Amino acid sequence: MNSYEELIKHMNHGMLAADDDRVALLKKILAKIGHPDQRYKVVHLAGTNGKGSTGSLISQLLTNAGNKVGHFASPALHDLKEQITINQQVISEADFIQVYDWIEQRLPDEIVAADLTIFEWFVLVMLQWFANQHVDWAVIEAGLGGRDDATNAISAPLLTVFTHIDLDHTKILGNTIKKIAYNKSQIIKRDTTVFIAPNQHADTIEVLKRTAVKNQACEVNEASQIKIKINSQSIGGSDLIVDSSYLKHVSVTLKMIGEFQVDNFKTVVSIYDWLLSHDFVSTSQALIDAALQVSIPGRMQVLQTNPVVILDGAHNPDAAQQLLNSLSDLFFDKHLIFVIGFLKDKNYQIMARQYEAVADHIFVVTPDNERRALSAKQIQQTLPQSQVVATVQQGVNAALKIAGIQSVIVVTGSFYVVKELTNR
Repeated sequence: MNSYEELIKHMNHGMLAADDDRVALLKKILAKIGHPDQRYKVVHLAGTNGKGSTGSLISQLLTNAGNKVGHFASPALHDLKEQITINQQVISEADFIQVYDWIEQRLPDEIVAADLTIFEWFVLVMLQWFANQHVDWAVIEAGLGGRDDATNAISAPLLTVFTHIDLDHTKILGNTIKKIAYNKSQIIKRDTTVFIAPNQHADTIEVLKRTAVKNQACEVNEASQIKIKINSQSIGGSDLIVDSSYLKHVSVTLKMIGEFQVDNFKTVVSIYDWLLSHDFVSTSQALIDAALQVSIPGRMQVLQTNPVVILDGAHNPDAAQQLLNSLSDLFFDKHLIFVIGFLKDKNYQIMARQYEAVADHIFVVTPDNERRALSAKQIQQTLPQSQVVATVQQGVNAALKIAGIQSVIVVTGSFYVVKELTNR
């Protein structure tokens, strides 16, 4: 038996999310090992931004209602195992190895372990471990896209959730909103109930609704119907008044900051209404508590105050704009200092200019990802006024030296930039 570290090291680290035969391959394996994904209720999420926050809120809501809940989310900040949890507890190395070995021994004859990518292995281990542990629910976030994502090998989920859809991974998913929405819409399966986050492009809603009809989904729920009034916002959270089919002027404190998190919460309220009407939850307290309990490392995370240092893994122009909107709401009278680094396969030039438009000062860094990182020197070509630093920590230290009482320091551009500080 390999150690966990050796196992991860020797896995196939290729990225095959654009190959259209992978889902069929994984379906064959799931059939061979007995369809573990059919042994619990599934919530399947896809979207460009907001999957992590929405998925975590749904998981916490279901946990608070007394369920054993598996959650599959990516990317992981420190250890890949973080992607697989049950009631917030990460899978152990021993369990991961045991499930991996069990599946490997049962692979179809024509398939060997090295044929599968590391992400595909994590999906298989996740699905089988959840079955072994007898979870009631599995909240499963798609990794990239939808149609060809490894998570799309599952049988029809009970609920299918679409968070905000925008341009990202355009070389793989398509260069228009309509193409990206179509790719993601292909996770809709027969008899599932579909939920759509608010503030979507018209093309997105049209594509999702059309696919829902074609694929014979049960119904489509738009979270834009949920009414939320923001009473106040601070770095401690947002105080909200929520109105929905089953909630009347309910006071909720959402710990996660940023107006985009209010949109994510609207989606969760829409799901809560459905769960309540189908007797899966019995009280609003499960939702109210979830709003207070959930925080996501690296997403509008306040690292310190006086001066404020915020980490946010915004890694595409849509997420960057959401970050800037939130900063404008919370710190409209502050001076912004950015520490940024990008991956070269992202639309970094647009994001760099978004930050340049509001920044007092920008430090640029090369993210810690040898294969995909964009060098700080290349960013500086787009932002001539920026200053190159060797590490994210050096960038923060330099920002702290020039920060005044009216300054806010923002570390962003990639999760690989953010993760360097989340161990502090």
